[in-house]
Amino acid sequence: MKRKANAAQASTSQLELPLGRQQAVHDLSYYIGLGKVFATYHKRWPTVASSREEFRAARVHAYDGQRIDRELRFPAPELEADPAYRALRERSLADGMADGVTLAVLDPRYRTVLSEAGMAGLFESIVLPRPGSPGAVRYATGVPAHGPGELTLHIGDAIRARALRLAELDPDDVRVFAAAFSVRVQASGELTDFIDRVGICGPADALHLADDYLLEAGDDGRLFLTCRVHAGRRYAGSFDVASLACRLAPVYRADPVLAGLRASAPPAPPPAPAAAPAPHSDEELREQLAALEPEGRCLNLPIQDLSRLADIRRLLEQAGGVFSTQRQRFDFEEGIDPAEVVARLLSGGAP
Repeated sequence: MKRKANAAQASTSQLELPLGRQQAVHDLSYYIGLGKVFATYHKRWPTVASSREEFRAARVHAYDGQRIDRELRFPAPELEADPAYRALRERSLADGMADGVTLAVLDPRYRTVLSEAGMAGLFESIVLPRPGSPGAVRYATGVPAHGPGELTLHIGDAIRARALRLAELDPDDVRVFAAAFSVRVQASGELTDFIDRVGICGPADALHLADDYLLEAGDDGRLFLTCRVHAGRRYAGSFDVASLACRLAPVYRADPVLAGLRASAPPAPPPAPAAAPAPHSDEELREQLAALEPEGRCLNLPIQDLSRLADIRRLLEQAGGVFSTQRQRFDFEEGIDPAEVVARLLSGGAP
């Protein structure tokens, strides 16, 4: 009897201690638990290359990195039905990860996002950089330098246009668009902790934070932390687009530069360029003929190619000109004014 009890006990999976029995439903939290047990023992998150011996040393049997990665990419029905798994897969695919959820995606550095309170506090600190005192430090463009812990926030065009309309400004006015483009926020403790945890460009340095990072608030309601050095970025959380536009509108409304643009009329749009003449038309011939440059007793060809050069050559040779291929010009005898010849041809006269 004692021998049977020991056999039953030996058949129990050792995963039961931290993770429950293997017969339990394998949802997303189950695989996160596998990674946590591995990380607790090895002090690092597992990868696809993590061997079965490494998992066994952490008391996780029958698993290796490849198996976990495969089961995540090709989920069983129980895992497929897990809302947390589906949400993580949608986010991974939106971030450009073609395989969806993988073992690397379960890394806490990727799954970490800002809280709603942290996101709201970040947007509450929005300011527009404006020229300060004459002795203030500025960039070469004249814009004030970033202060300690200050970051540039790139806002989607649709959100910016919505906020400008709420502030009674014209988003189609290029002057308004340029004045409202640059927005900055103050990094909170939660954001710097997030930066340290995801570790794209190294730890957050308050004095040089803007040199390494910037934030992007997209029109789809997702916030990304972008690294300027390595061109990488990490998803930082979701936000309500309408709330951000409402928060941004009073910042635009109170800005003196934008207020001055509201009071002044926008510049008149430049005249539309004239339509090009139709190919092989008389108008095209006259336009190219007028491009010839008189110089003494010569007519020099312009730099650009002339599609009607053969017709122009025929007309000018009938008027007494001699074409020089080497010098790219028409030479006329003494007593013939090349400018008058061109004027006569443009007015419809005979060569």
